[in-house]
Amino acid sequence: MKGEAFESATYSRFAAHARMDSDWDLAKALQDSADSNRTRHFAREAALDGLVAQNPDNLRNAIASETNECKMYTQFALEARQDGDLGIASAFEEICRDKANRCATLDGLLQDMGIHSQIKTVA
Repeated sequence: MKGEAFESATYSRFAAHARMDSDWDLAKALQDSADSNRTRHFAREAALDGLVAQNPDNLRNAIASETNECKMYTQFALEARQDGDLGIASAFEEICRDKANRCATLDGLLQDMGIHSQIKTVA
């Protein structure tokens, strides 16, 4: 599934680049490949794996994943700062802020259902 998801995201970026170059046929071919990987291949594998559950569980899983990634990006930013790569550190910190905001939004949706995530999110 990770391979399908990565290919879908990669091919979408390739398609965006082709659109910037006004290469419409290439953009369509790449976007079609991206969409197929996401909507056919990934979706089928996810169904076989039982990836999707009930909405509260899906929200909890998303919050946990985003929280773990934020912790990872915080560490990356720290290491980049220590290496003097301030631009990279700033990019990682921005990604972490985005993920922390997403966690807060998802946790709010979970609380609207009357459920607490029981996950300590990164703020």
